[in-house]
Amino acid sequence: MSRIIPNSFTSYELTEKEELQGSIFNTSQLEVLQNTQANVATEKLNLELDPEHPTDFIQQEAYKKGQLDLITNMIDKSIVSAEELANPTPE
Repeated sequence: MSRIIPNSFTSYELTEKEELQGSIFNTSQLEVLQNTQANVATEKLNLELDPEHPTDFIQQEAYKKGQLDLITNMIDKSIVSAEELANPTPE
C-alpha cells in the first residue's frame, strides 16, 4: 500500500509492483500519448529560425525536445512495465 512521503511536492513510497502497475497505460491512453508525440514532433520540425531572434528558436526547440523526451519516456516505461508484469523475472 502506497504512503505519502512528506516533502515540498507530493510523492509516494511504492512497492516495485505498484510502480510497475502505475506505469502502464491502457490502449486509449497510449494512443493519445502517441498522437501528442507525433504532433509535438511535427511542431518541432516546423520551427523556423528567425535570424533576428535566434535565442527564441533555440528555446522553442529545447522545449519541444523536452516534451518529446518526456512523452517517449512515458510510452517506453509503460511498455517495459507491462512486459515485466507479464513475464516477471524469478527472484
